[in-house]
Amino acid sequence: MLLGVITLEAKPKYRIHTWIYNGEKYYQPQQKVWYKTDYFYLPFKIWKSGDYPLKSENEAMWIIQNWQDDYQSKRDYKHSEFIEVK
Repeated sequence: MLLGVITLEAKPKYRIHTWIYNGEKYYQPQQKVWYKTDYFYLPFKIWKSGDYPLKSENEAMWIIQNWQDDYQSKRDYKHSEFIEVK
């Protein structure tokens, strides 16, 4: 690969962490977010988990879909126009 060439594959923004505990499979939705700390002055990205593990993959996908819808609504609001009335 040449230096300075960017591949078309994007890094994932969401993922589902799975594990088995006492014979039951659990699903933990995660999203990549910017994290700031007082010890290091530049922000960096980390995987942030949901509040609690879920027992169904569909529930985890539903949480991720809510995160995507929220992100899209924030982007739409940023590009909205305002009319000032005097």
